[in-house]
Amino acid sequence: MRKRVIPIIASIMLLGGCWDTRNIDHVVYIHSIGIDYKDGQVIAYVQLIDFTALAKVEAGGGREKAAISVGKAAGETFNIATDKIYPSIQQRVSWGHVKSIVFTKRALQKGIVADVIDVLNRYNEIRHTAWVYATDEPLSELFEATPLLNASSYYSLLSNPEEIFQQSSFIRPIRLSRLIVDMDEKADTARLPYLTLDRRRWIENKKPKPMLAVSGVCFVHHYSLQQCVRRSDLEGLRWLEHDIRRTPIYVKQKGKTVASLVVRDPKTKWSIKVKSGEPAFTVQVQAQGAIIELRKPLSRKQLTKLAEQTVKQEIRRLYELGKKQQIDILNLSEQLYRQRPDIWKQHQSNGLIPLGNNTLSVSVKLAIGASGKEKLNYRAGD
Repeated sequence: MRKRVIPIIASIMLLGGCWDTRNIDHVVYIHSIGIDYKDGQVIAYVQLIDFTALAKVEAGGGREKAAISVGKAAGETFNIATDKIYPSIQQRVSWGHVKSIVFTKRALQKGIVADVIDVLNRYNEIRHTAWVYATDEPLSELFEATPLLNASSYYSLLSNPEEIFQQSSFIRPIRLSRLIVDMDEKADTARLPYLTLDRRRWIENKKPKPMLAVSGVCFVHHYSLQQCVRRSDLEGLRWLEHDIRRTPIYVKQKGKTVASLVVRDPKTKWSIKVKSGEPAFTVQVQAQGAIIELRKPLSRKQLTKLAEQTVKQEIRRLYELGKKQQIDILNLSEQLYRQRPDIWKQHQSNGLIPLGNNTLSVSVKLAIGASGKEKLNYRAGD
């Protein structure tokens, strides 16, 4: 008798661990958080997505139209605003799957950002791996934008920016942990991807399809917004970023595009010298490219020279833009702080050095290692 009872008791004890579990559809999962500020009130937005539909797709089922819910509440602080969401949500809420956090430009003020970060740091469910963005779009519209072909928002730019960045690297996505580190460093200027809704390029089921797009960068220093700059003015930024995988160059000659290259894994090295008490910066860029398009017969030497000039010009324009608008786009203050802290202390004000008296030298070495199925020198007669 005892031999029969023992297995039954053991099985009951093992099953006891499952009694407190909840089905996936009994919990509401916050996917994205939005923060706005207006009339002295912090406005919190939350985006909810349906994980049951996502599970059906991954199990081999057909795609259903993605369901998205967006909640909104306002309060004196970020925590008060989010607390006001609970009374009407009608299910248990999980904050453990937050994939992205979006600040409006109005909310990128020192007091608000610091308050939000303080709450996120203290709440145990929030992970610091969430992606962070800035925007000027209405957050409700931003969160309602879904990917093409009825794909779940789980695969959208908000939660999976690395997929796009690896294929076409330009503006590097930033996680919450990295943003906090950059904002805590007095000499560093954080680069926050700027999101917009592209309403012109896509049509789905004969209707315009608004799509998320990274259209620039908002520069934030010590928890305060400096300025947002559009993507077209930031071409030189990709040569100075980390982890650039694959990025295109459109080589021009006399104002016309003559070739297109793809550059992979560019490497950047900074060095600093002091001239007459002022820091002088030198940046060296090394990269290897492949030809994608050749519209004019050019030798490898000619094409390499034109491509190197293009990279130099992009970096120089970025440097001049930073000086004009007094934004440390190139993070020269951080470079000086790392390499020559004694000089940084002499020139810094609130962690940043003046940008007017500095000089920048740019050196680029680009090797063209592949030309596709057609040999490069075939048409150039090289």
